[in-house]
Amino acid sequence: MLTIEQRNKAYLDWIQECNQFQCDDYLPFFIDTSVLGYIHKEKRSAFESFDSVFLFSNFQNQEAVTFQSEINDFECRTRAIDEVAKSWYQSGVITSWVDEQYNVNTGFNHPSFFTIERAASSLLGIKKYGIHVNAWVEKQGEIFIWVAKRAKDKFTFPGKLDHLVAGGHGAGYRIEETMIKECAEEANIPQDIAQKARPVSLVSYIMDVNQKLQQDNLFVYDLKLDADFIPENTDGEAEAFYLWPIDKVLNHVATTRDYKTNCNLVIIDFAVRHGYLKPDEPYYTDICSGLHRI
Repeated sequence: MLTIEQRNKAYLDWIQECNQFQCDDYLPFFIDTSVLGYIHKEKRSAFESFDSVFLFSNFQNQEAVTFQSEINDFECRTRAIDEVAKSWYQSGVITSWVDEQYNVNTGFNHPSFFTIERAASSLLGIKKYGIHVNAWVEKQGEIFIWVAKRAKDKFTFPGKLDHLVAGGHGAGYRIEETMIKECAEEANIPQDIAQKARPVSLVSYIMDVNQKLQQDNLFVYDLKLDADFIPENTDGEAEAFYLWPIDKVLNHVATTRDYKTNCNLVIIDFAVRHGYLKPDEPYYTDICSGLHRI
């Protein structure tokens, strides 16, 4: 049995793990005066081999990467990066293809400079957005959390525990539309129930993953479900669902690596908001501030 200090230190360790990166390892990726992402220096050859598309240049007194001058509008950039991404996939520079486009911009709802295949987005280190839904049930005054187990054939985090509903925010959707779409795909939650989900938080982190920068912003929803609701996966991404008491969920976060990495942060955020962590406890302020890094 962990002490409160040990438990909270384990939570803080997750936050620190999800924010491990070295700025000096990256080159800015920019257009005009806007920095849109960061490219790991060890990945520069992937860009140098497309010298008709990318230009290594000086930006604010440091080496940086941009598009060639003739690739200068939304359509041209999107076409060019799509061809590059396909070549990266064929050559193994990226090892999956989602066929989903992400907006590339300086911030959420800012004008998009171009769109890019989701699987290639981290190579450019752009800001990305997604949704996570804490689906929970109340029984005799106790909170129970729905837990999904990812399918073993998932490309990322196979077999790991996950939220009942979570997904990336693709171009052309509003955040609520993404949430409702993912609810239907991942747990067969009808739209009239999904619309009851409340937007409650934004969890963010910046993490180096295999020399690719994840600048992720997760829009967090809480969805209280009826006790008799049974989820059903419709897109093949989950192989099982469990309904666990909140204490079991929090213990898994604090003592195991069973959850998909970023889910730990969203669960910790849930614990803070629902009073399972208290202001006088050790590391409380570090945990709260650490959940919002971007």
